[in-house]
Amino acid sequence: MAEIKVRSREEILKEKTERERFIVGCRMEKMQEEYENAVRNKRWDKNRECYVNREGEPVVPRRDIVHDDVLLVVPRSDEYYSNVVKDKTYVKRLDKIIRDAMTTKLRKRNEERMKKNIENLVDDLKKAAEEVKVEEKMKDGVEKAKEKVVEKEAVTEKQQVEEVKKEKESSIEVKVESSTDVAGNVVDEKQQKEADQTKTEANTKVPITEVLKKSECQQEECRGSLARKEEAAGPCDG
Repeated sequence: MAEIKVRSREEILKEKTERERFIVGCRMEKMQEEYENAVRNKRWDKNRECYVNREGEPVVPRRDIVHDDVLLVVPRSDEYYSNVVKDKTYVKRLDKIIRDAMTTKLRKRNEERMKKNIENLVDDLKKAAEEVKVEEKMKDGVEKAKEKVVEKEAVTEKQQVEEVKKEKESSIEVKVESSTDVAGNVVDEKQQKEADQTKTEANTKVPITEVLKKSECQQEECRGSLARKEEAAGPCDG
């Protein structure tokens, strides 16, 4: 099997004749005309960010066309006529190949823009993923905080119940002590009253005895006085 030799870019360009170079010049002039017509008619494609001809194909100014890129794809006359005879669609396909070569810069720019858009999209997806992770962490933190608050509230409520219970127990103890004190005071007051009454009765008995004694003495004195008076008067006359 014969080895197929791959020619370099420089070797292919050296083989080109004045005919191929003339064709390149004509195609570049035609592209310039299409570009100027597109600008005058404001046929701007927002998606591809370029001007287009009536058929919607991208057009560029002559300054953006790389001459050797176009010359590289233009076939020599023998190759051209040979392919025309073999393939009826060759002329149309060759025209597209030449147009693509003339818009190489535009295609590279679009490829770079697309690559940049993809990179930005990837970055946005990464940021979105990070934001989701952060949001999930925040949600976890909020849930944990809520759990802590619930636990704290439960503990606080339990403490409040215990405090209320203790207050009730203390209140009951105070009431019991108060009742005991009242009962004790009542007993003490009753005992004091009884003691006071006994003392009063004792104090009362002494004066009565003394009064009785004084009364008896007074009666005796009266009797003696009467007797003395009778003796002094003597027997009555007659």
